[in-house]
Amino acid sequence: MTERNLFLRGALVLGLAGILSKVLGSVYTIFLQNIIGDRGIGLYQMAYPIYSTLLILSTAGFPVAVSKFVAEHIALGDYAGAKKVFRVSSALLTLSGVVCFFMLYYGADRFAVWFGDQDAAIAIRAISPALLVVPIMSAFRGYFQGWQRMEPTAISQVTEQLVRVGTILVAAVLLLKWGYSEAHAAAGAAFGAFTGGVVGFLILLVYAWRRRELFRHDMRFRNKVPQQRTRAHIKKLCWYALPISLGALVVPLMNNIDVVTVVNLLKACGYSQQEATEMFGLLTGRAFKLMLLPTTFASAIGTALLPAIAAAIALKNATLVARRMELAMRMTVLVALPSAVGLALLASPIDIMLFKDTEGTQAIIAIAAATLFASIQLTTSSILQGMGVVYVPVRNLFIGAVVKLGLNFLLVPIWGINGAAISTVISYLLATLLNLYSMYRRTGVVFDLRAMLVRPLLATFFMGVAAYSILRELWPLLAGVLSSDRLVAAAATLVAIAGSGAVYALALMVTGAVTRSDIAGIPKVGPRLGALFQKLGLIR
Repeated sequence: MTERNLFLRGALVLGLAGILSKVLGSVYTIFLQNIIGDRGIGLYQMAYPIYSTLLILSTAGFPVAVSKFVAEHIALGDYAGAKKVFRVSSALLTLSGVVCFFMLYYGADRFAVWFGDQDAAIAIRAISPALLVVPIMSAFRGYFQGWQRMEPTAISQVTEQLVRVGTILVAAVLLLKWGYSEAHAAAGAAFGAFTGGVVGFLILLVYAWRRRELFRHDMRFRNKVPQQRTRAHIKKLCWYALPISLGALVVPLMNNIDVVTVVNLLKACGYSQQEATEMFGLLTGRAFKLMLLPTTFASAIGTALLPAIAAAIALKNATLVARRMELAMRMTVLVALPSAVGLALLASPIDIMLFKDTEGTQAIIAIAAATLFASIQLTTSSILQGMGVVYVPVRNLFIGAVVKLGLNFLLVPIWGINGAAISTVISYLLATLLNLYSMYRRTGVVFDLRAMLVRPLLATFFMGVAAYSILRELWPLLAGVLSSDRLVAAAATLVAIAGSGAVYALALMVTGAVTRSDIAGIPKVGPRLGALFQKLGLIR
């Protein structure tokens, strides 16, 4: 498999797994919202940001650091060094996970007070055991990713989500059936993070056994490559992991800004506790959930890109580094741009289809642009981190978070949860622009704007016209046939997505945004598809 195919395969495998996981996440949110209501969702969402924050603290950026250093050792033939990176990181992650578990479990009451609803303490405490499992699991994922083997991460991620969703729904239903409150039902749902983590970890252990040759290189290469001491590995991992951890910490920090400020600002504006928590549930359980789906592909690109760039830099191949940067940026824009436009155009029917009403439509429209900027921010951060420039994306994203905090105080009293959504868009836009400027200063690489932006914009325009036209013509026809507004919205939305998606794919080829070499880079089916489309005159 060529280097291009290996990178594309890793990105596609992780992207599909991530999208499937996010789809499962969106689906369970729909059912969970119907089971425990908007207030229950609000309590449930209050537990996750602080859990995510401590999870990042417990992993301390190690998955990314492990994948980078393992890739570098492998590129230089130092397989024993790669395994030692894994052993050291596993021990450190286990220890940090235990420490953060105690912090979350015994600090649950205090966190709930800070968030504005004491009832959230039960859910916060229920999610804490996941910190005993997930950190060590991330060490295994980082090691496999360093080998550019993305399947273990993908399969364990999907399995983890399946078990988590099953636990969430079953626990919520049973606890309410047994007479417990919505706060207890939210806690039962939060416990799914632990059950999912346990099963995901078992899957990784199975992969480690099946691919045990990746862990058995010490004797063969011990005398060929000088080995670093354990203390040197710890220092190197911590030096690299700390800024990545801080950068990853800013993302849940943005969520925590909403957790801490939105409910309290709404209450200060005259809303009751019930109304404020329900509105917070609309923002986090609807708008932010839909925003996360398109950014999943950007996360997959970044995960596959970082060890690929690190290996190219270890080999001092500047041409390969630039080529992988360009490919990753183009892939990100080609997915994120139509996702943002489509989410804004179809916000109302999507809201009805998934959540029964249009209460969250305005917030979804407001947050749509953030999908584009957050995706580009993720990819550019991975590029900078792969180059070893680890503090710059942290600084840029932190600046965005500070701006979001100020804008929340300014916009939430005026526009409610829509103000919080707009502040998120502006914060990611600022962080993206700063990352792009930092990349240009350090690499001097200038992307072809015609291929990177103009052609995708033109294809997206045709896609938007198709989506709007299909929805406008199809809705009244379906309304005369189907009795339920939710069924009408579901049918119209799915047809509009399928039809506009086909138009977008065709427009990409006709405008030259996608070439035969791009399609041929898709593993297995790519060369045949490229030849077929060229024969039909769709691509060059």
